[in-house]
Amino acid sequence: MAAASTFTLANGTALACLVCRNDTFTRHAYKLQTTGMTLLNLDWANDDATCLVCASCGFIHWFDR
Repeated sequence: MAAASTFTLANGTALACLVCRNDTFTRHAYKLQTTGMTLLNLDWANDDATCLVCASCGFIHWFDR
């Protein structure tokens, strides 16, 4: 499991969980699946989203960049 860290958004604001206001997260990358790519059996070619999972409550914050 990845170590929990604090993160700063592009605008300079420190990220805090929307649910519990915790400021530590683990970083993960998840596939953004689309129906068309799945139909063609090309799921591996879909883009990834960066996800920060709250180390306290587990809420997943999704980012496309």
